[in-house]
Formats: sequence, C-alpha cells, structure tokens
Amino acid sequence: MAIDYSFSALPKPRTRTQAKAARDRAEAKVIKAVRAACVERDGHCRMAWHDVPGLCDGALEWAHLGKWKRSKTRGLSPEQRHHTRGSFMACRRHHRQYDAGELIITYGPDGADGELVVRRKR
Repeated sequence: MAIDYSFSALPKPRTRTQAKAARDRAEAKVIKAVRAACVERDGHCRMAWHDVPGLCDGALEWAHLGKWKRSKTRGLSPEQRHHTRGSFMACRRHHRQYDAGELIITYGPDGADGELVVRRKR
C-alpha cells in the first residue's frame, strides 16, 4: 500500500531575489510620491532661495537632509526613510556641494517642510 504525500506538500519560500524585488517595488511607490511632493513644494533648487555663492547648474535632484540621509536610514521602512520633512530639491551643483560637506544646512523640527538656513563651510 502506497502512502499519498501530496496533501502535505509545502509551498516553496520566496527567494532572496524575489523578496528584495517586492521590497524595492513597495519603496518605489513611496519614493515617487515623496519626490513629486518635494518638486511641488520647492519647484526649483532650494539653495536658490538663499545667498549661496555659485549659480545653480545641472538637473534638479532629490536630496536627503541631515539625519534622514539614505546611509543613516537603511533598514527602516520606506515611509520612515522617505518623507518631505527629510527631503528637498537641489540642482546637481548644490546637491554635490551639500553631500561633500561644503554647504551646511540647519533646520528646525519641521525639517525641509520648514525654513532651511544654508551657509558655506568656513
């Protein structure tokens, strides 16, 4: 007499690649919405609002502010990583200067949704 094991078959778990692709798709939806909200709010390079030396140059880029930089928020959910409070729009020149530490941006409790004070590093 043969035993029928077909009823006890377990489904295969998702592979790491499949799980990562699902996470990336979920994060892409949040990124798209937040980036669009930042473009709507800022309209152009946020550094142009301040007396920052050097004209704006290059394409408009999405930048992350201070404690919300992507390297500091790894492992958090997309909603915690990406929001308008921690994001602003900057031209390529000013974004690179900010990431290189040449521009110092201070902000209040509202982050980029509030007032930003930009100055050159001395």
